[in-house]
Amino acid sequence: MPQDESAMRADETRGPVVLVGGNMGRNDGVDYTARFAADFPEVCFISHEGDPDALKRHIGEADAVFGHVPDRLLPAARRLRWVSSTGAGGDGFATDAYRARPEVAVTTASGVHVAAVPEQVLAMMLAFARRLPEQILNQRGPHRWYWPTGMFELEGQTLAILGLGHIGAALARKARGLGMRVTGMRRSDRAVEEGLLDRRFSPSELFELLADADHVAITLPGTVETEHLIGERELRAMKTTAYLYNVGRGRVIETTALLEALRTSVIAGAGLDVTDPEPLPPEHPLWDVPNLILLDHYGGLTPRYGERCYRILSENLRRFLRGKDLLNQVDRRLGY
Repeated sequence: MPQDESAMRADETRGPVVLVGGNMGRNDGVDYTARFAADFPEVCFISHEGDPDALKRHIGEADAVFGHVPDRLLPAARRLRWVSSTGAGGDGFATDAYRARPEVAVTTASGVHVAAVPEQVLAMMLAFARRLPEQILNQRGPHRWYWPTGMFELEGQTLAILGLGHIGAALARKARGLGMRVTGMRRSDRAVEEGLLDRRFSPSELFELLADADHVAITLPGTVETEHLIGERELRAMKTTAYLYNVGRGRVIETTALLEALRTSVIAGAGLDVTDPEPLPPEHPLWDVPNLILLDHYGGLTPRYGERCYRILSENLRRFLRGKDLLNQVDRRLGY
């Protein structure tokens, strides 16, 4: 079990010190600091969960941190050699402060969302296909008994995925299981598993990809290159019957352009788990735009989040202790 903080201050004779945070146990109530301590008795673990002061107090003795270390604390992190996000995004490491510390490895828990986030996309797609939003509103009133119009089947339709990392690849597999044709675009040159896509588009073929699709799902990270990747021209390249979904970063879509496209039926609808700005102010017009499913960035929430994250961090901790290369390393120039 973790020792009391007063007994856990590092000195030259002790093993590595790891600060544990990142809300890993928020959905299952597990004390993951205690679990790490039981599985890695040679390591000194200190929880900074929900306590920024604890992070500040102990950052000077930490060899590694699970959770985010703000830029302002990095100068005090003299022993720090590794920081791991407990989420999939690495854009928080694309800062001058982190670029100035190349000796500090930075990783993510990429792979933790392989079930929940793809299912969030499929839930929105199926909701549009079966006209669930209008039926839910009708259930609240006026309680009109009728058959909705405009329903469609996902089977046989084309889903285009922008971003083919863990989430995008998992979404592709699930969509193929529904009988969909799946295409995709990956900004890097890394290979895509055989049989995953019916067609792979290059970044220079974005407009062709958009014009070909019935549904477009964005799983891209938030970087300089992806900011406002989807604007007015890109939305007009889509079919008027097509739907757009974003579970990546809100700023990948130009919000004003999306608002106008939905209001004027340039596209049929959109499903957003992320927005720009975020959190979305109560008075923002996105709340009232037609043909939009608007969710509060909870696509990754699942009772199995902590367990998946623990497996990823544990494997990387074993590698860290043995001096081996870490998984999910972030290119801090790119932010992913």
